[in-house]
Amino acid sequence: MDALSEAIVRLIRRHDESDRRFARIEMALGIGVPPRQPEVIPLEREPEPPSAPAERAPESQQPPVAQVPSEALDGAPPPQPSVPQPAPDSGRPRELETQVGLMWISRIGAITLIFFVAFFFKYAVDNQWIGETGRIVLGILAGLTCLGIGDRIWRAGHQTYAQAVCGLGISVLYLSFYASFAFYHLLAQSMAFALMALTTAFSGVLALHYDSPAIAALGLIGGYLTPILLSTGEDRPVILFGYILLLDAGAMALVRVRQWLKFEFLAFGATTVLYFAWLTTHFTPEKQTVGGVFALLFYALFLFADHPAILISVQLLATAALAEVWKSNAVLYLASTTAVAAAGLVAADIRKRAAMAPVALGAFWALYASWYSSFAGEPALGTTLAFLTVAFLLFFVWPPWRTLGRKAELQAPELLVLSLNAVAYYGAVYKLLAVDYHAYLGLFTVALGGLYVALGVELWRQAPAERRDERPVLLTLGVSLTLITLAAPIQFTAYRITIGWAVEAAALTWIGKRAHSERLMWAAFFIFVLVVLRLWFIDSWIYATPAYTALWNARFLTFLVAAAALWAAAHWAGAGTRALVMYVAGHMVLLWALMLEVTGWAERTAAPQNLTNLEATSISVLMAVYALALIAAGVLSRTFINRVFGLGLIGLVVAKLYLYDVWLLVRIYRIAAFGLLGGLLLITSYVYSRYREKIEAWWNDEHPAA
Repeated sequence: MDALSEAIVRLIRRHDESDRRFARIEMALGIGVPPRQPEVIPLEREPEPPSAPAERAPESQQPPVAQVPSEALDGAPPPQPSVPQPAPDSGRPRELETQVGLMWISRIGAITLIFFVAFFFKYAVDNQWIGETGRIVLGILAGLTCLGIGDRIWRAGHQTYAQAVCGLGISVLYLSFYASFAFYHLLAQSMAFALMALTTAFSGVLALHYDSPAIAALGLIGGYLTPILLSTGEDRPVILFGYILLLDAGAMALVRVRQWLKFEFLAFGATTVLYFAWLTTHFTPEKQTVGGVFALLFYALFLFADHPAILISVQLLATAALAEVWKSNAVLYLASTTAVAAAGLVAADIRKRAAMAPVALGAFWALYASWYSSFAGEPALGTTLAFLTVAFLLFFVWPPWRTLGRKAELQAPELLVLSLNAVAYYGAVYKLLAVDYHAYLGLFTVALGGLYVALGVELWRQAPAERRDERPVLLTLGVSLTLITLAAPIQFTAYRITIGWAVEAAALTWIGKRAHSERLMWAAFFIFVLVVLRLWFIDSWIYATPAYTALWNARFLTFLVAAAALWAAAHWAGAGTRALVMYVAGHMVLLWALMLEVTGWAERTAAPQNLTNLEATSISVLMAVYALALIAAGVLSRTFINRVFGLGLIGLVVAKLYLYDVWLLVRIYRIAAFGLLGGLLLITSYVYSRYREKIEAWWNDEHPAA
């Protein structure tokens, strides 16, 4: 018995060993998976008696075993054969199929049934199948039944399918309550609105309870489609807009609670389409109040939207709607759009949406221009000017409020408001005053420029020195510079414009030097260029005939003021090429004016045949005298530039004398020219001979490096 038990044990062990070897062979060939190893419980056996050794089967009687690599027998992973493996099943096709079959088909089916109910109601109305009360009761019962079934389906675990059924029920309730008042007049206005508000609130509660934006979306879509599907052409704007306002309020409440931002776009888009569709098809002047009030209510509601695109769009569309509604009433249009502009600025500040400010600015002024151009007649000047000024001041104080009140760094939106507001306001007021009050436009322009100067100074003074931002200061000064430059041609005529520009350029040079602003200095230089161009092309030709008093006329006064302004600007600018150019330009302007005076004297004095000779001789003598005066001034004031400029001018006189006068002047004028110029040249030479040592000493002092 013991020998038999030992043989059984050996047989079991050999069988287990064979299973393990076959498993390794299958793994090596890639045709199997390792089987689960059975737990083997070893059998206890008694020690073998020495007198009865167990007979062992000869090795030759064991079944043959297939030869496999030793690595496989040792348990090491063999190299895998290059057999292509099938791609893992990600489950996406199955997920897409269930999503289409369950989610989208259920929603499309719900929307289709909404159309069915609407068309059925319409058909029932046309054929008098069901009484008015019966239609409404049937619709309400159908809606409530859908809601009950949807809740039952939801509890059963079919959440996606239940969403479609609940959305269908909500839409049917909307249809029923709206039709009960607007078409059948079965309910009072207050009751119908109460029921619609209750339906809106109930759809929101269901969406929140089931945490399902789909229920809310289906309910809202059905609600917005209600007035379109059941429209009979009768216009009831109060009911229509009140109904839309309730839907919008429900959508915005869902956005606030669950952050379903897509409902903002749904509500805003539907409201925009329905409102402007009414505005283009049913609006009449008798409905201005309704259209204006609801435009403001819609604007106020969507001003609480989170997405910046809606905030920007509602600012533009609300202003456009008011421009269309109040196109024949100036007071209400200006008051409402000014209030909308103010609300936009408040929202931009509180909501930290700075981009709304330039949008509000552009909407107000651009749509005002459109409204003004289409207004029948002329709006009351006082009222219009007052509202425009209020709007201008609202935008004017917004950038300094941001930087001084909020301690915020001004960015592109604030800088745009700061600059474009002045341009828009000035253009609007200019259009109002140009015809009957043109005499006051120059004063208005200067006052507006002074206001911007005061703002720039205040911004500079209030900003801390360690983080002072020069951009708004320079921008305000640039706006004021532009306005003051425009004031001269607006207020004055002819030569007075040139005088105003020259004085302005000199003042800007002084301000730029005191403020250490290179931009202001270059702005002044540019205005001086305009002054010189105007002198050349306009002011030189003031008098068509020489019938004017020499040195006591408007032309000489204009040139004299321009020269004085250039000298003053050169003095304030100090050293440098720019100051040198302005100083030399001042002398050129004065010499130019004297030449014009000499030419006029010649025209009044000489006979026609001698006019050219007298003009040429007089100009040569004048240039020589002016050059001698410059050299004398340079000696007396020890100024190098005057002496060099005088010598250069002497060179021009000599060149003119020998290249022009000697060939073209008649004998008597040639003799006079050479005599006078020769004497002046000798006087000039005597001055240098008399003060040679001093001039050389001054040169050493002025140019120590030489």
